[in-house]
Amino acid sequence: MDDPDRRVFQHAYYIGNYLSGILYGLELVLYFLIIRNLRRRKTVGSRVWRFSAIFGTLGFVLLTIDVSCNAVWGEIMWIEAAKNPGGVSTFLNTQVSVWYQTLGSASIIALIFTGDALLLHRLFIIWGSNFLIMIIPVLAYLAAFALAITQLVWAGTPHGNFFIGKSRNFGIPYYAITIGLNIIVTGLIWGRIVRLNRALFKLPEDDHPWRFHTNPYSIFIESAALYSLFGIIFLVPYAMQSQTSIAFGQMWAKLAGISPQLIILRMISGRAWSKEKIRQAESTLNVPSVLPPVDVEVALEEGRDDSSGKSNRLNQFIE
Repeated sequence: MDDPDRRVFQHAYYIGNYLSGILYGLELVLYFLIIRNLRRRKTVGSRVWRFSAIFGTLGFVLLTIDVSCNAVWGEIMWIEAAKNPGGVSTFLNTQVSVWYQTLGSASIIALIFTGDALLLHRLFIIWGSNFLIMIIPVLAYLAAFALAITQLVWAGTPHGNFFIGKSRNFGIPYYAITIGLNIIVTGLIWGRIVRLNRALFKLPEDDHPWRFHTNPYSIFIESAALYSLFGIIFLVPYAMQSQTSIAFGQMWAKLAGISPQLIILRMISGRAWSKEKIRQAESTLNVPSVLPPVDVEVALEEGRDDSSGKSNRLNQFIE
């Protein structure tokens, strides 16, 4: 890494760390909202309760590890290494594969794939348990996972470098497939909800208990659109070998933790699409469903009761 690239990298890393701190604060707020809602909502099913608690905590811990490792690496680079022979230049050439930096990279890979697994599950639910729609996303998920492990191994070897060499050669297809998967899943979820939205809004007001599931905010959150958007923003400079990619990569990594937490918060608040709600909507619209039939009158009554419940201000915004 020559001097101009080194300066750009340090600027980008510094800015990325600051923006990551802001996003980590949002992650912290979302996690405590999830825990608070779980403690207050005794009616949440035991399976949903356990899943939400475990998934939310796992995402929070993984993101905390990443933020901590990046902070320590930056501190040593700018404070400790500056006093050593060769300074920051030598540090960047020799300490990119240090164990705690590899730990941070591993935590983000785990965070990305747990989040993508949740998105695949949501895709399966929103598309009415349609297995055919899952074939390409699942294959892309498995391919990306294999490439991610390979990249991590090369980056963690002695004198390995996450930003150049074989690690980057595996990194470009890994990020391309992962972000492509996010775009596909986002588009499929978005398209499905918009289709239901257009059909349901043709119904009379009293026959439409799902309005809070089909507003723009809910579609934006359910489809993890912001996560996919930042993935594209990160992939372009990374593929072009621009040192600014580290800043966008740090923000994308934080959104890999935030987007699933927003979905979990909607799930435990009763605002997310579920199998039952998809089944109710399809039954009301007389759309053939792969799920068992349901009593429409009972479903509509449950929907009205659910939509009349009170929620706090942040939950209202998330709707």
